Amino acid sequence: MKNALFVLLPSVFVALTSCNLFDREPDQSVILSVTKIEAPATVSTGSSFTVTFTVQFDGCMHFDRLAVEKFNTGVRVVPWGTDATIGHPEIVCPDILRQQSQAIQIDPPFSGPFQVYVDQGRLAPVTATIQVQ
Repeated sequence: MKNALFVLLPSVFVALTSCNLFDREPDQSVILSVTKIEAPATVSTGSSFTVTFTVQFDGCMHFDRLAVEKFNTGVRVVPWGTDATIGHPEIVCPDILRQQSQAIQIDPPFSGPFQVYVDQGRLAPVTATIQVQ
């Protein structure tokens, strides 16, 4: 029994120390900012329409996706990206701002006025109102 523990305990110790559960890559997800919303002023009740967002980010960030929640009277949009500096403070980023246009199509049914709401995290939301005729 003593020999079995002598062999087993070092093996368990090596296995636990080589598998560090706390040494994971950090979540680099960030909410990006939107500098402009392009949407029609009015739309017809049964017609689809497109809303275009100008997403802004810096040299170490990349645009990933628009998370979209559609409701009958509006849409909530969150522009998601990644920031390479999160968890990697040694990374030096170019001091540039980039912009990328992203569009979504809104299909009926919807009612008006139709509110486009962009959640920008710590920044104030950006909104647009579209009249439905």
